[in-house]
Amino acid sequence: MKRIYNVIITSNTGDFYKSFSITHRRWKIIRFLLILFATLILFSAIFYGRLYMLALKARALEVENQKLREENQKVKELEKQLYALEELRVKIYKMLGVDKSPTMDNLYSVNSSPKEATIKDTTPKENKANELNTISQEFQGYAKILYDEERFIPRGTPTDGFITQKFSSNHQGIDFATPIGTPVRSPADGLVKDIYEDRYLGLVLVLSHGSKYETLYGHLKEILVKKGQIVKKGDVVALTGNSGISSGPHLHYEIKYLGINMNPENYLY
Repeated sequence: MKRIYNVIITSNTGDFYKSFSITHRRWKIIRFLLILFATLILFSAIFYGRLYMLALKARALEVENQKLREENQKVKELEKQLYALEELRVKIYKMLGVDKSPTMDNLYSVNSSPKEATIKDTTPKENKANELNTISQEFQGYAKILYDEERFIPRGTPTDGFITQKFSSNHQGIDFATPIGTPVRSPADGLVKDIYEDRYLGLVLVLSHGSKYETLYGHLKEILVKKGQIVKKGDVVALTGNSGISSGPHLHYEIKYLGINMNPENYLY
């Protein structure tokens, strides 16, 4: 005997009445189709939900890439400014006839002692004095600005050793392999900005050089200066170590210009 289901549809007032019969087999088919439909809706929701999340991530990546492009453009502009400053430095030194960074005394005077003078040509003093006297006030202003800038530009190697890891987007500095306890020297005049412990970089020292440059030293063994202390170029400020997460004794060295990490190898001269 076939099992039959009677379905009755009526209104609450009784003015509408409808009934129909469904066999058990048809009810099983309808139930299967309903379950299949619900399953398809569920999987569609999951699938399109994932697509929506991927779209959101893609949008976030696009925004981040745009920011990176803007940062790269800023870095290029900063590099242009640095190159322009370097060209100006070279031109001024050539005009003055000096072979290295002069002091403020010998920028405007030819009366420096033989030990202090850096004038390398053999032009008579009278002619050299006349040449220097012809320098305009504007040029002297440029020379003074250049001298002040030079004091705070981190140049040279901060410690003895050789480079084991170079600068990259994932490594915002360079590493010097060197024995524990090797002196770390300040590469420019500056101020001790911060001293702290970092999980990865261990004992860290940060120096501020003027209003534009900062240098950072990581994996230190000992810091020989205090926060707020003024340092001069060449002063020993710390000792190298192996603190933090490190594969061996080395110094991690960073240079920032206006808050942007620069490649320290461009300053090792």
